[in-house]
Amino acid sequence: MRATKLLIAILLLAGCDLASSAPTTTTRGSDSDAGPASSITSPPGAAAEVIHVFDGDSMLVSINGEEAEIRLLGVNAPEGSECHGDAARDTLAQLVDSGDVTLVTDADDTDRFGRMLRYVYVDGLNVNLALLANGDAIALQGGHSAESDFITISDAAAEAELGLWAADACGSTPPPSDVEISDYVYNPDGRDEDNQNGEWIAIANTSGEAIDMGNWILRDESTQHRFTFPDGFHLDSSREVRVHSGCGEDTPAHLYWCADDPVWSNGGDTVLLQLADGTVVGHSRFSGDF
Repeated sequence: MRATKLLIAILLLAGCDLASSAPTTTTRGSDSDAGPASSITSPPGAAAEVIHVFDGDSMLVSINGEEAEIRLLGVNAPEGSECHGDAARDTLAQLVDSGDVTLVTDADDTDRFGRMLRYVYVDGLNVNLALLANGDAIALQGGHSAESDFITISDAAAEAELGLWAADACGSTPPPSDVEISDYVYNPDGRDEDNQNGEWIAIANTSGEAIDMGNWILRDESTQHRFTFPDGFHLDSSREVRVHSGCGEDTPAHLYWCADDPVWSNGGDTVLLQLADGTVVGHSRFSGDF
């Protein structure tokens, strides 16, 4: 199964032309400008040796004898404790199994934890893209040069129900097909911080019976924001519930996240609705205002 998935990734990548997504910043450890983020030829970058793979989107490498933590740019894989987390890590470990990788810089140099943000290449294959093509990660909307291609590949994997997008990814029965993300407001009037309840996601039950959504999960594309539906919450037939980012008193039609800050990025985000075990029920992507 794993070999089949990787073959699918390579076939998808072979048809993805990234020539228009050309990082032009200089990589650490290299005086050359990075070329296109191509899946055919590795652009100039810093040669590194993989020491350890932490999870599906981060690893420890050695660059000229110096250890550094790498966070794969533009992707977010499930955490090890989450559904499909171990599988995502296994995919990354297999892709970089040779130990020799090329690291290419684009957009921001480091993340908020100080890890180096990089495209990772192995023998001309863009590893970041391969993870997306396998369904082992979600494309992040952060403004890097290859973002459009990453989103295209990620959405294709979701449409094909590969990896984390599969109905049986978490070992449960298939999710209901009649619960959907029906509407949203991600950029309410005024400052988001002052109008968190103006930011909401609507979920509709189009079936002929009530559905138990207790402990289901609503989340964004990052690892930061997770909302768990109250235990025992039922969405009645032909009804809709709005999940507001701010605080309030829950009702059958309105639930309140009470998040510490606005949840949905105005620059673009992905809404995911999951069963309690992590199985994806539905998702929706908005491109944002920036």
